[in-house]
Amino acid sequence: MTYQNILLYPNQRRPVNKEDFEKVATLLHGMGYTLFTTDPTFVTDEIHYLPAETAFSKCNAAIVLGGDGTMLGAASRARLAGTPLLGINFGTLGYMTELEISECHLLAKLEQARIEDRMLLDVTAQGEAVSPSTITALNEAVISHAAPGAMIRLRLFCDGNEVCSYRGDGMIISTPTGSSAYNLSVGGPIIDPKMNAFCVAPMAPHTLAAMRPLIFSPDSVLQVEIEGDVNVTADSELFPLLKGKSVLTVKRSADTLKLLKLKNAGFYEALMKKLT
Repeated sequence: MTYQNILLYPNQRRPVNKEDFEKVATLLHGMGYTLFTTDPTFVTDEIHYLPAETAFSKCNAAIVLGGDGTMLGAASRARLAGTPLLGINFGTLGYMTELEISECHLLAKLEQARIEDRMLLDVTAQGEAVSPSTITALNEAVISHAAPGAMIRLRLFCDGNEVCSYRGDGMIISTPTGSSAYNLSVGGPIIDPKMNAFCVAPMAPHTLAAMRPLIFSPDSVLQVEIEGDVNVTADSELFPLLKGKSVLTVKRSADTLKLLKLKNAGFYEALMKKLT
């Protein structure tokens, strides 16, 4: 694929080192690309400003300079525009990013980059006093009690059939991309992102029966009936507080997120480097 307009999307909360930003920009400009950024502080004669609301739709690819949080922030806009992302890690873990800053020379192979489609979740929450609202998530949906230390009751259904019921701290429903995030921390399995599946992991279930994480087909529609005052987040985006009885519906999104891959390292090789 040929790229002409490249968006440089830096972390909005923690300033990106200007020297490193310029290192990336100089390399890409030298390759003949027209460069744009959403951060006015980096605008020069060679780098033009675009507001984040329209930047992704006007560019052929976006280079994200930050960590996993910055990638998640870019993902919501990129998937609507169909713009592929490539992350350069300026954060701590940077699991979702493709390159470290020391590897930015690999951008010279941008035209040969592979495109990897990642599964997304459509998460819809509805409560007694809350109209249905939907958020599309790359990583996960998390159900947790609004009051620390309290438990909530959850009933999980798959395609209308009850799967399990328990009281506990909550539940995590993740994509393969999100399986190595919060899901991993509560003992859920890691899923190769080339697969499409849901992972459901209980959070501190209060039961003598073994409550194991479960894997579901990507064509399944999951519903969770919830009793209690709960917070529901999708990729850290918070729904309105749900009170009393509420229902969370999770299904595979019709959209995908496109990630650009430059390196030949396998998924598990990269995972071990990041998490050990």
